[in-house]
Amino acid sequence: MLKRNVSVVALALAVIAAPFLSSAEREVLEAILIRVNDRIVTVSEFGVRLDQELRQLPDPPQGKELVSFRDGLLENLVNELILMERAEEKNIIPDEEALDDAIAGLREENDLQDDDLFEAALEESGMTEESLRDRYRKSFMIQRAAQGEVQATEITQEELKTIYERDRENYAVPAKVELQQMIFPVASDGSDTEAVVGRVLAMLERVEGGADLQAEVILAGVELQELGAIPLQDLRPELVALLDPLGDGDFSQPAVTAGGIQVLRLVQRIPAGHRPFEEVEGEIRRRETERVFYDQRSGFIDRLKEKYLVEIHTERLEGVDG
Repeated sequence: MLKRNVSVVALALAVIAAPFLSSAEREVLEAILIRVNDRIVTVSEFGVRLDQELRQLPDPPQGKELVSFRDGLLENLVNELILMERAEEKNIIPDEEALDDAIAGLREENDLQDDDLFEAALEESGMTEESLRDRYRKSFMIQRAAQGEVQATEITQEELKTIYERDRENYAVPAKVELQQMIFPVASDGSDTEAVVGRVLAMLERVEGGADLQAEVILAGVELQELGAIPLQDLRPELVALLDPLGDGDFSQPAVTAGGIQVLRLVQRIPAGHRPFEEVEGEIRRRETERVFYDQRSGFIDRLKEKYLVEIHTERLEGVDG
């Protein structure tokens, strides 16, 4: 179950209880917060939307971060209303079958094919199936309204390489060590610790002399565990000191641990560096394509703001801040 912000829950309950509020309090809740031509969002409607958005977050923001989240949602709602107005002007009509497919995809992706589970998830999110469908319907219209005004932009590989070099430190990779380990069991009272250490040292001596490591591991009845590549900065100082004199392929000295006698093998040292351009090219292209799209979309919305009647009464948000 997702955590809910107590203050927002209180706001939602206040909205539900509106008929029992004083006329002055009802007037505040039903006051217009946003107007775009004839489209409006009241303070109470915004509170419900804020509650729904916060319920989707595993760790809802608090304090100043909640205020920032609220203000960002307000800006997004203004943009939504502007694009909805434009969609109506262009006579954009959602494909109801596409909405069916979108909701079916959502249910499948979240393993909510069971109707009862789906209803429970909707209730937890503060939504109904119809309000979810309406959200998808608006999203479809908004996307179509914006796509019709935004030109496709080709980003060349040279431009991507320039961005890569500019942001190269964002792709820094720390120095790592690739490790394996073996744990040799000892008696619960530790009485055979010295004998086990002796057998371990003898085994390591045989391996260093050319014996097959896997065969020795099997004969010893232990497992050669892959620990993978671990950033040096994530290791405890004593472990870094233990590995410091080792070269690739070397074994550490046996160490007595709670689980038994531990031996580490330094498979290889991986020096610090950067992820290669070829590895991150697609990631950079997607990010830049998205940035260009939203820059154009933002410019388009700004032009529509000059054309439409847009009113935003931010002063009426006092108290809707968690």
